Amino acid sequence: MRKTILKNNWNDNRGIGSVIFSLLAHLEEIEKNEIFYLELNNLSYSNYKNFWEIAFYQPFEKNLNNENLDRKTIEKNIYTKNFNKINFHKKKDLSKTRDLLKKFIKPKVNLEKLFIDNYLKKFDKYNIASLHIRGNSMFSTGHAANQYEKINFKNFICPLIKKILQNGFDKVLLCTIDLNFKTQIIQEFKEKIIYLEQSLPKNRMHPSYNVLEEIIYENEDFKNKLIIEPIIEAYIMSKTSYSYLMRSNISYLSILYRNDFNYEFIDDHIDYERFG
Repeated sequence: MRKTILKNNWNDNRGIGSVIFSLLAHLEEIEKNEIFYLELNNLSYSNYKNFWEIAFYQPFEKNLNNENLDRKTIEKNIYTKNFNKINFHKKKDLSKTRDLLKKFIKPKVNLEKLFIDNYLKKFDKYNIASLHIRGNSMFSTGHAANQYEKINFKNFICPLIKKILQNGFDKVLLCTIDLNFKTQIIQEFKEKIIYLEQSLPKNRMHPSYNVLEEIIYENEDFKNKLIIEPIIEAYIMSKTSYSYLMRSNISYLSILYRNDFNYEFIDDHIDYERFG
């Protein structure tokens, strides 16, 4: 049995969603008698630890002490493989990917218990849709640069939420780190909104969420929370009756946590090939 160590460059600040989908791409092509061990650094998540092990078990945790494990290891950059997300949009069979996620990507937080303890009563009482709005640097310097106006509150967000409520949903589970949108949405729709709180830097800027500028100097406990919070967010989204999503790894992850195809993307009008 051979261990392949999946690593990254210390200055690579890609988020936990990117890590998970890169790992899934490796798992899809794993060789016989091969196991993966993640050894990852990211100053947005930890100042000194392998951040994967802060929030997740190793995908082959039970095999790490196997007496048949070869002492020689191979090292690879985890981002050498990309996960093809076309099936999310075509709504084709995702059972294999869902099985890989369930088997190999296990958070140390019990997601189902967290949902039952904190959200189940509300979800049993109301018909809830989830809405994921990107409000980070994707719209300033990222792939959708200079297109923030395309999702403005008056002409896009507000009519969309009204439509969701008119479709028979009692409440909307709002998932966003954009404080600008959060404030406007809650002011307009009040008790109709359920908001998942997120840890945000003290010097929070909006609409841009610039990792290097806003997180890099935060303390270790704060950074550690940022690893698991998006995973919790994706899992809770998957428990809603229907999801309105944008192209982001957290939205895609929420689809994998679902057992159905009750979702749609709301950002077809965004050009994600643009850079600032």
